Amino acid sequence: MLDRIQLKREAKGIVRNARASAYVCTLLYVIIVYVLDTVRVYVSGSLVADLQALAPELELPAFLLLPASFNPLVVLFVTILTTLLASVISAGYAIYHLGVRRGEEMAYSTLFDGFSFVGKVILLDVIMSIFITLGTILFVIPGVIMVYRYRFALYNLCENPEISVMEAMGLSSRQTYGHKMDLFVLDITFFGWQLLCTLTMGIANIWVTPYIMQTQLGYFQQIKKMKGIGWLPPEPGCEADDGFHPQDPFGPGV
Repeated sequence: MLDRIQLKREAKGIVRNARASAYVCTLLYVIIVYVLDTVRVYVSGSLVADLQALAPELELPAFLLLPASFNPLVVLFVTILTTLLASVISAGYAIYHLGVRRGEEMAYSTLFDGFSFVGKVILLDVIMSIFITLGTILFVIPGVIMVYRYRFALYNLCENPEISVMEAMGLSSRQTYGHKMDLFVLDITFFGWQLLCTLTMGIANIWVTPYIMQTQLGYFQQIKKMKGIGWLPPEPGCEADDGFHPQDPFGPGV
């Protein structure tokens, strides 16, 4: 079992000492995702429905009533597009934090770095969504297991965009083998922070999100070192080592 307290303490220090403020980057990330989500909600017409439910006597502006005239295919297209764009921005946010953990000064424009391998990011998101949905349909527990099995897939892809989507998922499966419960417990320990974010209407996310992200990356890096799977810094004197280790030298866990 990994030391959660130590990893959380380390995460706080990394976030605090980031040379390009992790809080500013998170603010930009939250704003972008919020805008995309607002566009999706507006086009789907659910925004109007919510407003009418809250104040049925309110006369809404004409531009808010436009979605009612949208073709369903347009609504579907915009919904899918905004969802996928949010996934790509999330990949950029992960790249930023991976760099910060390595002690690098990451530009805020790193949020858009996911577009450099956008096809793989989108494909990963689609395949994982299918696997998790199928697992949930069969029974809730398999769906939850899928969530934790592929928890590190995006991190693997962001560290090494040259690998395929299935390789990234396979690495995550081997990395999380025997550690899914640890990751589940870790998520539970953040419940209070998530509740705080809800109570502050998302404002606390600016401080909480980078803290959670760095703690999760701490787990990711420690598990990679323990199992010897994934991208690892080459050993001194091993110039031929590219740092990529797709197999577990200690066992075949899947």
